[in-house]
Amino acid sequence: MTDMAPRPLVRAQNALLAGPGGQVLVGTAIVLVMAAALDLMGRPLVCDCGAIRLWDGDPHSPGSSQQFADWYSALHVIYGVGLFLALVRARPHWPTSWLLLTALASSAVWELMENTPWIIALFGQAVGAPDYHGDSVLNAVGDTVFVAAGFLVARALPLRWTIALVLVLELAIAFAIRDGFVLGTLRLLGVSVPPV
Repeated sequence: MTDMAPRPLVRAQNALLAGPGGQVLVGTAIVLVMAAALDLMGRPLVCDCGAIRLWDGDPHSPGSSQQFADWYSALHVIYGVGLFLALVRARPHWPTSWLLLTALASSAVWELMENTPWIIALFGQAVGAPDYHGDSVLNAVGDTVFVAAGFLVARALPLRWTIALVLVLELAIAFAIRDGFVLGTLRLLGVSVPPV
């Protein structure tokens, strides 16, 4: 008898996710809920610096992590690649749309966690790291877009090209601003890394 209870819910979920319109609706809802939650957490909607730009390439500027995109957007592309590879392995029979929605939800959860006082302090106080005061809602939305882009690129490219892309992005961030997954992790572990 208990097996029967969730079936209408499962049918409703399947019907909603069956067509592209429903998938777009769910994806948009994920991003909007994330944006609303960040707003409730007190994150600024846009940069307090008075400018709204698509790109800010200076990790020391007031627009860092406040504009739509910055060097850290490349890390979100890498995160999207990683999510694709992990989700395809964990759920090989799921349709791509479900995997993408799972990646979007994962990105939204990370953006909420990343903007908690504890994580802001962890990233902002790492030795040699640029000052970090959290993301604007605009930047968090941009980060989520870049996660989706990484996911879709990993889906489209052969694995060797995907790995090459990840290496190129990581090296570009390392050379451009002396940061990235590897150098950032070393900083968090207390290893001396040249400052950004």
